[in-house]
Amino acid sequence: MQSLETWLGARGSTLAQALDKQRDMICDQVTRKLATSYPDLCPNLPSEDPELSQQIMFQQTPQRFHTMLLAALRFGTLAIIEREYRWLWGIVQRFGVERPHLLQQVRWYFEAARACAPLSLEDRAWLSVLESAIEQIVLTVTSASPMNVQPPHPSYPRAIARVQS
Repeated sequence: MQSLETWLGARGSTLAQALDKQRDMICDQVTRKLATSYPDLCPNLPSEDPELSQQIMFQQTPQRFHTMLLAALRFGTLAIIEREYRWLWGIVQRFGVERPHLLQQVRWYFEAARACAPLSLEDRAWLSVLESAIEQIVLTVTSASPMNVQPPHPSYPRAIARVQS
């Protein structure tokens, strides 16, 4: 049996194309699940600021995951995903995002991908292996002791507005 890396090198670009053709359907499904399952997530995001609102966060999070996954598939490496999660883990914790939220988003994404993208049986099997590998990355990254995590300062958006004025 070939390794995940070998499969990524051989089929990653093809899978990336198939997933990207269904991007809107996949990401819309994940967005709806995030919004309905976690209505209290990131309540500190100001609704009056369209770039920081909770709804925008629910929409952009699956899109960002999708883009990250396409890059990993096209370049044939999971290092992209690991680096992204290492970077974001220190930030998202400040907004109440926890390991289960990240894991659930990964599961919902792959569930939607399997439902929406026309894939061969072999690619479906490898997609499950890829999902497990990404879940393991999330588990590894989020098991690291948190770095000085503090809640966002309530005046932060106002400070940005003052700087931009």
